[in-house]
Order: sequence, then structure tokens, then C-alpha cells
Amino acid sequence: MKSKNLIEIKNLEFYWNNQDEFKIQINDFSIQTNEKKLILGKSGIGKSTFLNLICGMISPRAGDVYVLSQNLSSFKAWELDKFRSENIGVIFQEFNLLDHLSPLNNILLPCYFTNKDLNRFKDRAFLFGKKLNLNNDLLNKSNSKDLSVGQKQRIAIIRSIINKPKIILADEPTSSLDFDNKNSFLDLLFDICNAEKISLLMVSHDLNLKNKFKDVIAFESFFRP
Repeated sequence: MKSKNLIEIKNLEFYWNNQDEFKIQINDFSIQTNEKKLILGKSGIGKSTFLNLICGMISPRAGDVYVLSQNLSSFKAWELDKFRSENIGVIFQEFNLLDHLSPLNNILLPCYFTNKDLNRFKDRAFLFGKKLNLNNDLLNKSNSKDLSVGQKQRIAIIRSIINKPKIILADEPTSSLDFDNKNSFLDLLFDICNAEKISLLMVSHDLNLKNKFKDVIAFESFFRP
């Protein structure tokens, strides 16, 4: 299926085994190059599940998910891991940094699923570290447990773009941040997406984010009791 959309979803249905509380139903959803979309919905409604469907971490019960015109159901597991790491960046709710790894190795985690030269990604990590006021000594420190909130934000953003993805999926990334850190994080993320020509799809329960996005969708439109 050839399409100008980076992501396209058609006639998708998903529900968990032994759970009747909800069914995600998406007749038509897409996101294009350089688009930034926010999907709003209350906590626990299935927003993370939606992102996992787009990543191919879970499979729909019906319908299709296309990323870069590729139907995710057509990939073998190892092919999907490689395709995902090369084309999709992810920012998690709590940033999900591994304390026992250096900031640099946290950034490079997605690169181990590719066959590309790791040194090239290290150079890219140091380049963005410099741009975001994270010097080489900090990136090379033995672990990440003592990083500040602001440093963790920037590490998470660099990790999400390290493989030059086409799109970033952000799962409630501002939920634990105060007002100033939230605005700083979003401004930085938008600037990098614009510079790198990366599309952004964010899910959140925070209604205050509506003013930051031109394209806002209510997750309840995908939800059926």
C-alpha cells in the first residue's frame, strides 16, 4: 500500500483477552511528514496500548497498521525490531533511563537493533549533547542515577532521535513535570522535530497541552465500551 502518510491505520479493532471494559476502534487515522498531533484521554483508557499498536509491540484483532507504507503484520519479529528502531523514536512517561548505564549508553540503546556503525551514532549523540548543554564528560559518566530532571529530559529526547527516525511517539512524557519543566521539554522537543523534520504523535491526559498543538484528537473517539 503506497501512501504519503507516515502512519496510516485502517479499520483497526483491539481488545484485551478476558477484558470487556473497552474496545479501541479506529476506522481511519493518519499522520504525515512534519505533523504534530496530540491525542488526549483520561488515564487508563488505553493510550499506551494505542502507541504499542503503532509500534507493532502488540497486534490488532482486526484491521491494519501501516508505517512508511509497510504493513506491520508482514514483518517477522526480528525484522519488526529493526524496522521499528530505524524509523520510530519513543519517549516514555518516566523517560525510562537505566540508572546503571551511562547517559551515553542510555542514548545508544536503540542503535543495538541496527546493523549500522555505532561510532557514527556516538558522534551524533555528542553533537546533540553539545547542542543541548550536555557535555561529553556528563554523557560518559559511569551511571545515570544522579541526573537532574532537566538532564533526563534531554537524554530522553536525544535517545528518541538518535537513529534519525521518521516519527516520535511520546507516551505521557510531561506527566511528572512541573509547569516550567513541561514547557521547556515541549519547546525543546518541537525545535528538534522541526530541525530534523520528524513527525510527533503524543498521548496525554493533560488538557493544558492543547494550546501547544494545532491538531488535537480526543482518544474517546477511538474508544467503545
